[in-house]
Amino acid sequence: MRSNFSNVFLSKGVNYLTGDLPFTAMLRYIGFVPGDDMRRLGMYVSETLIESATYIDHYARPILRTWGLLDERTDEVWLSPDHRRVLGDLQDFGVVRKAIESGSLLSHFASAYIISDSGLFCTLTLTLQTAYALKKYGSPDLKEKYLGRFTDTESPWYGATYYSEIQGGSDLGSNRTVAQRRESGWIISGNDKYFASDAGIADGAVVTARIEGAPEGVKGISIFFVPATDSNGRANYRIRRLKEKLGTVAVPTGEVEFERSEGYLLGDERNGIYHALEILAISRIDDALAAAGMARKALWEAYRYASRRMAFGKRLIEHPLLLRDFAELEADLEGALMLSLLAAKRFDESCEERPPYTDAYHFARMLMHMAKNLASASGAEITRYAMEIIGGKGFLTEFPVEKFHRDEIVTSIWEGTTNIQALDMLELLLRKRTHLSLFSELETIAARLGDREDRTRLYDAIDEARAKVERMLGSANPQFYAKDILNTLALLTASVHMFAAAHAEGNSLLRGIASLFFTRHVNKGEIDPSEFLQCGESLKWMGEG
Repeated sequence: MRSNFSNVFLSKGVNYLTGDLPFTAMLRYIGFVPGDDMRRLGMYVSETLIESATYIDHYARPILRTWGLLDERTDEVWLSPDHRRVLGDLQDFGVVRKAIESGSLLSHFASAYIISDSGLFCTLTLTLQTAYALKKYGSPDLKEKYLGRFTDTESPWYGATYYSEIQGGSDLGSNRTVAQRRESGWIISGNDKYFASDAGIADGAVVTARIEGAPEGVKGISIFFVPATDSNGRANYRIRRLKEKLGTVAVPTGEVEFERSEGYLLGDERNGIYHALEILAISRIDDALAAAGMARKALWEAYRYASRRMAFGKRLIEHPLLLRDFAELEADLEGALMLSLLAAKRFDESCEERPPYTDAYHFARMLMHMAKNLASASGAEITRYAMEIIGGKGFLTEFPVEKFHRDEIVTSIWEGTTNIQALDMLELLLRKRTHLSLFSELETIAARLGDREDRTRLYDAIDEARAKVERMLGSANPQFYAKDILNTLALLTASVHMFAAAHAEGNSLLRGIASLFFTRHVNKGEIDPSEFLQCGESLKWMGEG
């Protein structure tokens, strides 16, 4: 059959794990060893998933089916057979199951970067969040009844989180959905869940609601597990409609209405907001890693194109200005990826904690806010510029690069916008002073570097950032500086760890990228053109294979 996707996607056949040299170096740096399943996943994504995801995006969007032939309300979403097959394949790789059975989330987080299709992977993120909530905060009876269904190897369940409501968005304290206690259990009512991803796919969802009589604001929020069908086998909630979205087409996002829906309380009703945000941390880290992963796929494709495309008598990649562009984009990508993996590791190390959390959890949360912001911002620019490198063809829907960009730009909106990340982190720093531990840790890491020049400039940068952050936190209006604080800490943290990883690997090419990132974003100095030529050597792996 004459159908060769490699004609429109030059990266088909690369391995998004073993072929990605910076990623594998960073995995070694955080102490994670991928298994054979993940190596096979890296090839599956380029050989199969991206083609399927592109077709689903253009020609096989999810469709809401509200009624069955016998006039029963169904509220199901119809997926194409290929869409169901791809989700099943990803489940077979253990992207959800391994995290629940092993208790470690790192394999899931690494898979987020490798897969990184924010439509398809969102379904798996939401499923893990639901299973995580059940495992950690469900009653013994609830876990016995439902948890095994999410790890079933034959027909696993899918999950969702229904938090946002039309009147509040990220302001969960304004939620109007109500939970009422009855002898038979909990009854959930409310018609305002406005951005409900996985609606119609999910077999069960984690839902925020205010228990009748609970205080207003976030302190009155509790979380519940709500199955898609009730104890009589009927639809347990209604789906009003599916959204028409710019990207992430593969994940159906709907509007959900509850009318005396059956639900089960998760955790302590007085700590519901803390449980909800802890569960949300999984998707925030997934957002960051998926953002970096989409940026990698777009940049890799653009590099392979530039390595073959002739213009003005030579290959595009041989033009110094474009080589500079690639080096800068690569440095930004590696900084975002490093920070995202650090957040993943620290959350994985603290995810057994419950409210009130220790400093370890708060430290992970701080990194998470930084990572989501940095990765989504840099990813949007990298995917946009990858389209520009390819030129007019980069803007055509027949080539996958434009889809990477459409799917990328939602990552700064999902699970809290940039301002939400900045304000949440500001509250953390003002209340817990977590940045003090960060500066101390960065100094310790810098002290271990074998290169005196690198140690000195990192020491100076840490001292400067410490003074700057304390000055802004101590100002009359620290909220005004919240994003400045977020960016200052994110760029510094990424930079220090990039140097540390390069030294740990003994890799001069990684060190060159780390130095470029530091000069552009931390020191903000002038860069010698020879540095770009050196960095150009560190990009050649993307043209191989």
